[in-house]
Amino acid sequence: MKRTFRSIAHGLLYAGCVFAAAAHAADPAFPAKPVRVIVGMAPGGSNDTVARLVAAELTKSWPQPGLVDNKPGANSTIATAELKRSPPDGYTLMLVISSHVTNTMLYPSLSYTLADFAPVSLIADTPFVLAANPKFAPTNVRELIALAKAKPNSIDFGTPGAGSTQHIALELFDQLAGIRMNHIPYKGGAPAQTDVIAGQIPLIFATPTQSLPFIKQHQLKALGVTSKTRLDLLRDVPTIDESGVPGYEASVWFGIIAPAATPPRVVDYLHKEITRVSSTPAFRARLVEMGLNPIDASPAQFQQLIDSENKKWAKVVRDAQIKID
Repeated sequence: MKRTFRSIAHGLLYAGCVFAAAAHAADPAFPAKPVRVIVGMAPGGSNDTVARLVAAELTKSWPQPGLVDNKPGANSTIATAELKRSPPDGYTLMLVISSHVTNTMLYPSLSYTLADFAPVSLIADTPFVLAANPKFAPTNVRELIALAKAKPNSIDFGTPGAGSTQHIALELFDQLAGIRMNHIPYKGGAPAQTDVIAGQIPLIFATPTQSLPFIKQHQLKALGVTSKTRLDLLRDVPTIDESGVPGYEASVWFGIIAPAATPPRVVDYLHKEITRVSSTPAFRARLVEMGLNPIDASPAQFQQLIDSENKKWAKVVRDAQIKID
């Protein structure tokens, strides 16, 4: 009887394996149609460039192309809402940056939450440089803090706009340093930096790529960097953490997400494919050329980052009482 039962079980197991193999073989190779990567900003920015790099590299080896679809507006929230409505089949993805997390705190009427998305791949990150006009009196972060305490609300600080990553980073800086600077929102980082160079405002947080050429030409001066450790390209510029604001850190990260109900096996496949192309020397060199730090993180590690960022920035936004209609 035991032998008969064992034989039946083995037969059923074999049949199941054959059926599963046949079903898998019958599936068309992924992707069977173009894969769309949504970008919530206009063409030309860092996030658009990263998305196009990923899509172009995947297209080289996939049977179907990866296509970038720019859907600018409302700090990427319009595009993110569209991703939520997309079929969870792996054919619609989105390149997001750190503001993906903070947007859910800033916009009270969003049609989505962070739980509506599945992290796929974390690709890169970059800190900010605290950049000032050369004629601005403070030459380091400690002198800036001393001036801000001596003259409260007297220092203008430009950002790419209300609710931007730089705006939230400014609020964290003010809170940890015990100061208050005037937030001056612009319609992008470029016009804010232009006004710092022209002397219209004294300070901004700028990416290394954005600011380094002007620092080298002495049109900007670097007071500090927002990373945990000093930047290789600015070894003589201390971090804000080591300049009297312990615990300070802020950066922009770049990652790919999908709708939450996307099957885990599809997410895993997409992650492996994105990792395959983004880990090549040429791809990594291009990221470094853009001032970005390449990262290889699993979907689970990406989720851990999102969770920690959510906790960290929720307190900053709440204490600063920032809301965007």
